Amino acid sequence: MTLYSKAKRDIERLINNGHYKPGDYLPSETELQEYYNVSRTTIRKAISLLVDEGLVTIDRGRGTRINSSLIHHKVSTLMSFTELMRQQGLAPKVKDVVAKKVDAEPEVAAKLQLEVGAPVLEVHRLRLADDEPISVNVSYLPFKWVNHIDPQWFEEEQSLYAVLENHFGIEIHTTEDVVRAINGNKSMAKKLNVSPQTPLLSIRRVAYNKNNIPMEYSKIFLRGDRYEHTITLKRK
Repeated sequence: MTLYSKAKRDIERLINNGHYKPGDYLPSETELQEYYNVSRTTIRKAISLLVDEGLVTIDRGRGTRINSSLIHHKVSTLMSFTELMRQQGLAPKVKDVVAKKVDAEPEVAAKLQLEVGAPVLEVHRLRLADDEPISVNVSYLPFKWVNHIDPQWFEEEQSLYAVLENHFGIEIHTTEDVVRAINGNKSMAKKLNVSPQTPLLSIRRVAYNKNNIPMEYSKIFLRGDRYEHTITLKRK
C-alpha cells in the first residue's frame, strides 16, 4: 500500500470512529505531514482521495472540513426530498420560498406541453437537512392547474408534492429525471454555503400525474459533496 493510501485510510478511520466530527477541520497539511512522517505531496494526495469520496471539502483559506454523511438516493420508487430525508434520519426543512406568475420560456413550455408565453407559476425554494443547505429547487407549474402557493404551506407540508396533493388534488405518479454534473458559481455557492469550486449535481425533472399530464418541470441543484444518486438497471 502506498504512503498516501495509508494516510488516507487512517484519516478515514478517524472520521468514521468520530474522532473528527462533521464540521470539524483536519489538522493543517504541515501537522499531518509531521504526524505521518511523509511529504506534503503525499498528504495532498491522501486528502484528494478523501475529497473524491465526499468525506471532506477543501474550504479555501480555512482548511479541510469534515462533511456530514452522504445522502443516498437509490432510484427505484418515487420519493420526495422530504420522505428521503426522514428515511435517513434527517430533519427536512424548506426556506426562502418565493412563488410568482411568469410567462413560460421555450424550454419550460416544451417540458410542460404548453404554448410559449403561457402563464406558469415559478416556485423557488431552498431545501435543508438538519439545518444544512442541500439543494436549490426551481419548479414551474401550469398556471391553469396551480395559480398560487402560500409559502406558509411548506411549514407544515415540507414537500411540494404534498402541497399539490393536499391543496390542489394533484397526485404525482411518475417523474423523468435528466442528471448531470455541473460547475458551481458564486451565487449558487452562497445559497448552499459551499465554496464556488464545489461541484453540483443538476437534475432536470418532469413530473406527471396519473393521466400522464406534466404537472411540474423543475431545475434542482444539489451539493455534490452531500448527495449520491444510485440507479439500478436490469437487462430485459
